[in-house]
This record gives sequence, structure tokens and C-alpha cells, in this order.
Amino acid sequence: MSSPSLLQLAQAAIGAVWVGIPAHCVVQAITLPPTPVLLPRRQGALLAVADHDGRLVPVVDLARWVDMGAAAHAGGAASGAQVLILHAAGRTIGLKVDRLGALAEVAPGDIARLHHDERDDEVFQCAVRESASGRTLSLLEVERLVRLVDAWHQDAAPAPAPSAGAVQAPSEVRLYAVLQAGAARLALAAGTLTEVLPMPQLKLLGAAAGGAADNAYCTWRGRHLPVLSHAALGLETAPDGAAPPLLAVLERDGLALGLPVHAALNLQAIEASALAPAGGLLSAVFDADGAALRLLDEARLFARFTEAELSRETDAGPRAGGAVGAGALSGAGRPTGHRATNAGAYIVFEGDGMYAAPIDTVERIVSLRDAATDGNGAMAWEGRPIPLRDLRAGAADTGTGAAAAAGDVMVVRRDGAHVGYVVARVHLLVPPGSGRIYRMGAAGAGWEFIATGDDAAQASYRIVDLAALAALAA
Repeated sequence: MSSPSLLQLAQAAIGAVWVGIPAHCVVQAITLPPTPVLLPRRQGALLAVADHDGRLVPVVDLARWVDMGAAAHAGGAASGAQVLILHAAGRTIGLKVDRLGALAEVAPGDIARLHHDERDDEVFQCAVRESASGRTLSLLEVERLVRLVDAWHQDAAPAPAPSAGAVQAPSEVRLYAVLQAGAARLALAAGTLTEVLPMPQLKLLGAAAGGAADNAYCTWRGRHLPVLSHAALGLETAPDGAAPPLLAVLERDGLALGLPVHAALNLQAIEASALAPAGGLLSAVFDADGAALRLLDEARLFARFTEAELSRETDAGPRAGGAVGAGALSGAGRPTGHRATNAGAYIVFEGDGMYAAPIDTVERIVSLRDAATDGNGAMAWEGRPIPLRDLRAGAADTGTGAAAAAGDVMVVRRDGAHVGYVVARVHLLVPPGSGRIYRMGAAGAGWEFIATGDDAAQASYRIVDLAALAALAA
């Protein structure tokens, strides 16, 4: 879910001006009719009357009132012109816009008040720069606009309570962000979409962790973020086969999932009362222009892909170096059979991320500079050479330049075989009984994490079995 400290804005272009409108005020976007119904007035900003859900709603054209610059198209019947249905303080009004942008999130502290004249007859006083597009948005004060135009559709009085046993037809209109995902236009609940960012480097997650074999994960805001494939969602690949350049991050109840996408398109209000069949994630709907959308049921999404537990957030917030908050696999509200106190000690080390390994398999830790390496991927240990494997970020098996770099060597044994693992740094020791073990996926097949600390000092680390790797490398 979106951070409560961020303000969600719908972006719309009116003439040459990009406007930011509080998302909670946006009900729906509808196409401006080629021949709008006029509402004759001697003066003012009213353009027409629109029919929205059987109600007549006055439509405002701000370009009639203030200088918005030259629009891409002129005239009330301009190609692509739309009407945003806005709702504030029990009143509904339409706003003519030339085109829509994606949903934006801004920090309230980034909003700059530029006009300080305290005038009640102006609708723009503040502006903010939207980081994703680089646009400067003029913030529309919706309640003030409605009051100044002095025209709106007033909410009807509450309907009487239904009689006992009466069946009510479900009706729900929600704001959705529309993204291009492969060959489909995918609609996500706007409140669930936290961020769209350039695709980061991914690592394979695989079926062993409870997901599809081609699912992956990355580090996002210090958390492990599972990334679902298009195949896992039942989406077709892009016609040209292009890989998605963007990652959409969804959050719900402290959990997060990533979805690869090709583009962020716009924001739409959609009637979502018709859900997908039981067990389904996607349902087909059509927008106001008749174009098909695949509507995603986010509740079922998070329920089906349990690897979202890898991302669980705590009040501690993000942790550096690839560690995640200790609640990352806490399973709040779920059975606690997947967690237990650690019986043995663990060593936390930094390789291409932060990991933990059982200490009983680590025979010695020596400085890489002090290790008797031969420059060819081996080091002397107890009178014989043993292989070196470099676990540091961006490194392959250790070669001739390893001895010149800073780091530590963890000498691991199993059944008499030894391997030296080169790591960037050994960080800390987790004594017996001081951590909590969490498992993701089926016993013996998934991933395990160990969580340490409390409150702001919480962190968790993925457990790796260096002894098993040593047997393969020997």
C-alpha cells in the first residue's frame, strides 16, 4: 500500500499546464462527447453538461477562466479530450482535460506554496515537481473550484435502509492505475501501486521458495521484493518480445510484490463490482473508450503468491546492505509453525548481499591479505591446496587478483573437504537463542532466514548452507 506520508495525485494536462489533482477527489474519467450538451451562460467557465451514471454534471473548462496556454487541440470536441469527474464535500463536478498522465506520489514537504496573497478567487496556489516524469504540477484545489464555479451536482439524500432479506446489487467504483504489461493493459488499484521504477537487477526465486520457476526477486528499499513473471499471472508477452523495462511495486498489509511492466499509461475510475471467477486473478473490463483492460484482484494476488512474505515490512524500516526488517517473515496473522529460536550460532557476512551461515561448519576466518593464496583460485590450508570461491558482489571464482583485494576468507569443512569462501566482510555473530528462524516454502525445499534484534535494531538475513556448497566445490 502507499505510504500514508505521501500524497497521491492524478496528473492531467489542460492546455500547456500539467495539473495535479488529489486522487481521492477523482471519481472517473469519461470521454468528452463530440457534440457536448451546452449549458448557456453569459460568463464563467462552464462548458457543457455531462451524463455520469444517470446524473447531469456541469463540466468546467478552466481555459475559459484562466490562461492555461495553447492546447494540443482546440475546441470542445477536441480529439482525445476527456472529462474528469471530481467529487468533494458531497458535490460532483466535471473538469475538461486534454490528456491524462500516470498516478503520482509526492511528499507533502516537497509542495511549494508560490502565491501568498490569500485570495479566495484563485484555484492554484501551490506547485510540486513530480520526480518520475520531471513535470512541475500546479495543484488544483478542488473544493475551492467547486465553490467558485458555483455549479455542481449535489449528492442525493441517503437511500432508506433495505428491508430484511432484500438483496442489494453490488456496486463499487475504484481508482485504478493502468499499466502496459506484455500484450495486456493491466489495471491495478491505485492505492496498491506504490512505485514504478526502472527494472533493477533480478535474481531467480524459483519454485523452491513457493513460486513459479521463473519468478525472481530483488532488493527494494532494503527489503527482499519478490518479482512475478507475466506467465505466473497468465499474461501474454509483448508482441515484439521486448523485455519489460519497468518494475511496478504493489503493497498490501505490509507485504510487497513486483510486476514487470512496459509502460505506465494513465489513471482511470472503473466499476469493479464484477470480480474474476473463483480462484482467478484477472477479469476483463472495458474502459470508457471501449478498450479492453485486465483488472487485477490484488487481494487474491497476495493470497496466492505467498513469497510476498519475503518482503514483510516492520516499523524499523529499510535496512542497509541487503538485510530486511526482522518482521520480514513474521507471518503476522498466520500460523507460527514456520518460526523457531536458533539452536546454534550463526555468522553474518557480506557477499553479494547480507547472509548468515551456521558457525559449526566454519573452521576458521582469516583475512584475505593474510591467506596463502596462489593467485590461481586456491589457497594453502593445513599443508594442502583448497579451492577458493569468491562470494563478493560481481565476482566470479577467485583468480589471480583476489589476494590484492580487501576481504575475509571463511574456511568451511564438510566430511573432511575444505573450501575457502571469500567474502567482503564478516559482520557479526548471532549466539544461540538470540535469533528467530523463518522458513519460506515447504520444509527442506524453501529458503530460511534468521532475524535478530528488536525495535529499531531489527534485521533479518537469508541463511545459506556453505557446507553443502563445500561438498560440491571440493
